[in-house]
Amino acid sequence: MYDLSKHPYFEEYKDSKSGVVSYILKERVGQIQQNLYFTEMGGITKDEKYMWFICRDWPNKNGNIAVVSLDPENPFIRRFYGTGKCNFDGAVSNMHMIEGNYAFFAVGPVLYKVDIEGNVSKVIEVGNDFIKNRRFDRLSTTNTVNSTGELVALDMRVGDKTYVSIGNLKTGEIKHLHKFVREYNHAMFSPVHPDLFILDEDWERDPVSGERFDVDKRIWLMDIHGTKLEPIDPENWFRHNDSIYCHDFWSQDGWICIPDIIENVYEYNIETKQKNMVWKRSVCHAHTLERKYWVGDDSPYNWGYEPCKVWFFDRESGKEIEIYSALPKPKHVESPYHLDPHPSFSPKGTYVVSLTTVHDGREDISITPTDALIKRCREVGSKLDK
Repeated sequence: MYDLSKHPYFEEYKDSKSGVVSYILKERVGQIQQNLYFTEMGGITKDEKYMWFICRDWPNKNGNIAVVSLDPENPFIRRFYGTGKCNFDGAVSNMHMIEGNYAFFAVGPVLYKVDIEGNVSKVIEVGNDFIKNRRFDRLSTTNTVNSTGELVALDMRVGDKTYVSIGNLKTGEIKHLHKFVREYNHAMFSPVHPDLFILDEDWERDPVSGERFDVDKRIWLMDIHGTKLEPIDPENWFRHNDSIYCHDFWSQDGWICIPDIIENVYEYNIETKQKNMVWKRSVCHAHTLERKYWVGDDSPYNWGYEPCKVWFFDRESGKEIEIYSALPKPKHVESPYHLDPHPSFSPKGTYVVSLTTVHDGREDISITPTDALIKRCREVGSKLDK
């Protein structure tokens, strides 16, 4: 673990209510500096030496990948302008790190990777023999890789349909599994089952009439063989059972974790079908470390009229604490940048990474040391009634 208080690119910030100390990336290579999506382990590499993030310049819709060294003895920060589109609705919003020093990104129907020196190489390309001159909106939303490191999950949006496919990172071969006539996204491989991934059914609008179609079953389990497509928690009917399953993800040991924006956060065992309520808190996005410690953001959908909070929860003690107690509305909240806090743990659990807006709404990246957070939570955190 690096001492970020000695890093020339970070500044210390203490939340006035909770007393939690975080470190904000003050060195800037973009007008908007944004952490990767919450499933990407804070954008921090597995050796925890570097952090990947996204840079944007308003009003340009697109962004680029950047990387910063977390070592205060070897500080550097680099933005790679050639990495192209990183917008949420036209390409891919986030990347996936392999052993440490490179990240994936998509531009149109091509998946590339870039290393920390800025060297770019092509990994997978969808040819026109499949696209057939149709509009190509998205290659994937999360680029997660299976537990053997061989396959990447693709949820392509071509024309008005979603094609769920698997890309082989070694051969470049693409296997198409299923065509959906509506929007599915966020395909995410299990970290322990190399053949399994989850897929989210999402709302969409008809591109001609503008009519909105809502979700029925939010989370689906699929396999790479095209032999499994089953809903998770099939009794749950989105918006009809007094619950709204929000942004699901895998725990490191292969449980599906489900924030319900109405009230609770759950964990779900895919083998026993057991569902446990873990955290009695309404959050939009969440992430967990070994299903013992949890983080979440509670109201980015309400940012237009109230501050957003970022929470930490210690399951063992039953206590929770605010990492950020009142984040003001981002300066560019009305732009298509997907500016939510998206808190998540780093690969070794050393840090919690999130978006922060404490400097008059400016979009910055925050890193909070986990050990200090656990200690502070157990000292002053509020006890929850289980």
